[in-house]
Amino acid sequence: MTREKTIHERFHMKNLGELKSTLKAMDLSLPIDKDLSILGDTITVAGKSVPNRFAVQPMEGFDSTPNGAPSELSHRRYQRYAKGGFGLIWFEATAVMGEARSNPGQLWIHGDNVSEFRKLVEATRETAMKNSGRDIMCILQLTHSGRYSKPDGVPAPIIAHHSPILDPKHNLPSDYPLVTDDYLDQLRDTYTSAARLAADAGFDGIDIKSCHRYLVSELLASFTREGKYGGSLENRSRLLRETLMQIKKEVPELIISTRMNAYDAISYPYGFGVDKEDHKIPDLTEPLQVIKSLCDIGISILNISIGNPYFNPQYGRPYDFPTKGASVPNDHPLAGIERFVSITRQIQKAFPDLPVIGSGYTWLRHLMPYVSAGIIRSGGATIMGIGRGAFAYPDTPKDIIENGKMDPSKSCVTCSACTQIMRDGGKTGCVVRDSEVYGTEYRLARRFAIDNLREQAIRCRDCEEATCSRGCPAHIDVPAFIKAFADGDIRKSYNVLKASNVLPEMCAHICPAEVQCEGACVEDIFCKQPVPIRDIQMVVCRQARRQGLTGLNLPKKTLSSKTAIVGAGPAGIASAIVLLEKGHHVTLFEKSGSLGGTPDNTIPSFRYLHAHEEIDTILAPALEAKCLDIKFNQELGTDISINTLKTEYDAVLLAVGLDRSMSLEIDGDYGTDALTFLKDVKNGNVTSIPDRIAIIGGGNTAMDAAVTACRMGANDVYLVYRRSFAEMPAWPSEREQFIKAGGHCLVLTQPTGYEVKNNNIVGLKIARTTLGEPDSTGRRRPVIVPDSESILAVDMIIEAVGQKLPKTTKTALDDLASTKWGLIENCPDSFETSVSNVFAAGDLVNGGTTAVQAIAEGMKAGKEIHNRLTQKGQ
Repeated sequence: MTREKTIHERFHMKNLGELKSTLKAMDLSLPIDKDLSILGDTITVAGKSVPNRFAVQPMEGFDSTPNGAPSELSHRRYQRYAKGGFGLIWFEATAVMGEARSNPGQLWIHGDNVSEFRKLVEATRETAMKNSGRDIMCILQLTHSGRYSKPDGVPAPIIAHHSPILDPKHNLPSDYPLVTDDYLDQLRDTYTSAARLAADAGFDGIDIKSCHRYLVSELLASFTREGKYGGSLENRSRLLRETLMQIKKEVPELIISTRMNAYDAISYPYGFGVDKEDHKIPDLTEPLQVIKSLCDIGISILNISIGNPYFNPQYGRPYDFPTKGASVPNDHPLAGIERFVSITRQIQKAFPDLPVIGSGYTWLRHLMPYVSAGIIRSGGATIMGIGRGAFAYPDTPKDIIENGKMDPSKSCVTCSACTQIMRDGGKTGCVVRDSEVYGTEYRLARRFAIDNLREQAIRCRDCEEATCSRGCPAHIDVPAFIKAFADGDIRKSYNVLKASNVLPEMCAHICPAEVQCEGACVEDIFCKQPVPIRDIQMVVCRQARRQGLTGLNLPKKTLSSKTAIVGAGPAGIASAIVLLEKGHHVTLFEKSGSLGGTPDNTIPSFRYLHAHEEIDTILAPALEAKCLDIKFNQELGTDISINTLKTEYDAVLLAVGLDRSMSLEIDGDYGTDALTFLKDVKNGNVTSIPDRIAIIGGGNTAMDAAVTACRMGANDVYLVYRRSFAEMPAWPSEREQFIKAGGHCLVLTQPTGYEVKNNNIVGLKIARTTLGEPDSTGRRRPVIVPDSESILAVDMIIEAVGQKLPKTTKTALDDLASTKWGLIENCPDSFETSVSNVFAAGDLVNGGTTAVQAIAEGMKAGKEIHNRLTQKGQ
């Protein structure tokens, strides 16, 4: 029975017999050879021996360090390929300049990180030698992402021509500027410099990427472009040809190559290698001419691709389970594979002495090597290229060479989840076969994907007197910012957030949404699935920041008043923002060397990494306008005093944090301050810890310290808490982190002293407790069980039983009235202290709660200071 070539089918073939019968029923032809020995043959490329015919195609992991260097995940990926037996590793697309990156995590080679690329190449070769005793060939793909450029996570297209097919997909207007000829002229030198660095790093060769509609590929199809890079084939191929020629001349030790789209499958005059009347029909006339010119220049190997995996996956990249945003192709996968194989065959036949890499076989799974062997033996290609299949099955060559077959249970299932992670801005790999790493990455990337969050935003019921807003200490108009996000209006959404919370990104990272806004969402009542308010807030803030929407809105008219703010944590920064936007001059005094306070310097990096990313962009206009001064390393009580500030400024706001943990003060001072511990770990001063650690306390700081200790490799981390687990003040999310980290929770356990030998801690003295009547906090009072004392053997004790001020700061506040708990007493309405024109907000007043409460207090204090100063006519 004849089967349609235009109807997509999922892979359901057990053996070669089923593949052959399907091909016959569809009147398709693919060469098949059961003898796979040819795939293990040694070949020669540019005089260098390559141990077999297996090549990894350049599949981006998007897991670079912030400066574009390979990360630990990058090293892991390439060492897996080397250990798996690939003879040729075609390293992933690596940007030649910052603005050329398609993703903030894309590799980017430059002078400041070339040593890291060298380490990657050396480690990859060393792994190959260790596993097979033979060296491998390493080629680096150099790229400019062109219309796919997104270096900061926000699209920043650089296009060679306008396309009625592609421009709408990128939301580009008809007058969007084209890249200039001068820019392209200079790009040759940029590529050459990158190639020189590649040689320095130890790569055997480079590839100028000219596929998948990235810049050089787009130029090949720039029929409608004017000038020396458009129109004629000579002009359209100019950048590719002249760049390779220049690299060949200036870096002669490198093999030069390209991975080229031989067929775009986009209608003429916007596609390359297509029939002018029917874009579904390949026309290789021009691609063959370009390849001939490249051979004349001296390329030693050619890597062929077709189509665009993001635009028309049916042309050679069939998906079995298309993910969000990818449609089921109007093509049977075998028809797409036959097309790809046919195009590669025509090129290899035209240039029989040029090693050509064939690809596009992954959908065939464990039957792939039989088709590859047939193609190579019949002269249709020289090398078998594996792309996404290598993500899933990095030891494909080893299994084929040693066992004569592939393991179906290890093969790529063509689900396109690796592509989905890329679309969502995450780190890419095989979600199914490497799930321990990339299952987490996939779920994380999907969690913050805009299309997913917009679907979630639609669930918002737009409640009148919304309970979610009441659950937020800042009383953000949650339904309004959610609706604006769902409508695609990031500016409006961010402005709604900012109206009630001037540091919304910080709060999205560290505030307990599960017990605040999300905990009060009616959807949590209905189905235990609240609208993901925190995630939406985080994405809105990131997008707004990257789009330049977060800077202060300074008034045209400034006021003569000056305010001093002591402490650049959430409360201090929030107050400064309010005052600056009302026209006041502000001076920030901060005892550390950075802005952000406790969230920035103490909250662990796995929860919150950099406060400056948000704060710097917000304050930048004020610094430029010189209405904001920042004085670092200025501590209250040591470097500055309240009296001095009062004489120099019209108003003073005290917003210093409680940055010391209280001590148990039993048997001497042997415990480690939890806040100091967390700060030292975050700034890199502490990099190793003992094997056995006790954390005393049950709040968020205790949980952060405990999880940090677990992550740093301590074998046993004991959380010692005198009440029950249910009464711990730590947020549910913090408790969950601790449990996942593998710590031990000792509840109903009272610390009673330290066990010390030779002035070193060897244990924590503890006693069991029961719960009695409630105390002044409303929680049941712990009562020690008689004769229950014991010693918990530990090497370090971290105390997190409360927070306090340093002695010098506390002394500096002696003239201000305080509460019975030792906090600064202020007027709840004005935030003014007992000293005229001296105000206080944040930890000093509330004892240390949430960042959002500190921000809300700082904003209110800023408004009150403004009212006081303007009423005085300042």
